[in-house]
Amino acid sequence: MGQQQLLLLVMGVIIVGLAVVSGIVAFQEKMRQSEMDNIVERNLEIASLAAVWKTKKDPFAGGNASYAGLETDGLTQLNLNVETHHATYEITSASSNNLVVTGISTRYPELGARTFVTNYSVDSTIVSFNGDYTID
Repeated sequence: MGQQQLLLLVMGVIIVGLAVVSGIVAFQEKMRQSEMDNIVERNLEIASLAAVWKTKKDPFAGGNASYAGLETDGLTQLNLNVETHHATYEITSASSNNLVVTGISTRYPELGARTFVTNYSVDSTIVSFNGDYTID
């Protein structure tokens, strides 16, 4: 083989190698984003079930217009699992009109999302890709 053919072969191998590496990086980022989407979706599901629970009166296993009853063992009262295939969830703060739901990924512990509820509506959901949120 001539030098030019060898150079083309080496350049082709380098280009294919870079394409494979960039594909792996893109796949990993997509997996992390998909994991975060699942956490946010579950946080919103917990928040909506908590809002329904708040509207029920006390004799019907409800909150009597307050989230305060969900402060301890809130997910158990809502008949939800604390851990799913994707993450661990907890109601980290609950008062009469405010609720905070936190979810932390089990596959990527640095991924977390926190959903804030005021009265009967979701105010915001803040996501973190660098480990800012923990469940105590």
